[in-house]
Amino acid sequence: MIKKVKAVPDTNVIISSIFWRGPPYRVMKHGFEREYIILTSPEIIDEVIDRLKYKFNLPENRIHDLIGILIAFSLVVEPSRRINAVEDDPDDNKIIECAVEGNADYIVSGDKHLLNVEKFEYVEIVTPKEFIELKIQKPPA
Repeated sequence: MIKKVKAVPDTNVIISSIFWRGPPYRVMKHGFEREYIILTSPEIIDEVIDRLKYKFNLPENRIHDLIGILIAFSLVVEPSRRINAVEDDPDDNKIIECAVEGNADYIVSGDKHLLNVEKFEYVEIVTPKEFIELKIQKPPA
């Protein structure tokens, strides 16, 4: 049996997929089509809610619907370990904590602070475009 790829899309990838049809949209679409396993955490979900509410001014019912879809198509993990790998933006550590807890293969991000880390333990940090090219379009080895 082939192991499915697990990936943590960061907050910006999730939000970008809602409003624009570029690589972040394709990353999330492939996850919703079960081509890989989307991992997320309560902290990431809370950050998405805050951004949708305060930055994009979406109505509560729309946010509720979007978060419901995210949760329905994701494996939600509760990180048990605190990690300090992103010194330039410690808030980004929640993404790495989720990835480690869920045994992710990838973190998908456009955030320069996360991308500068490149890899944490066994988790590779890639852009949405790289993720699509490396793991979605090609079958796992």
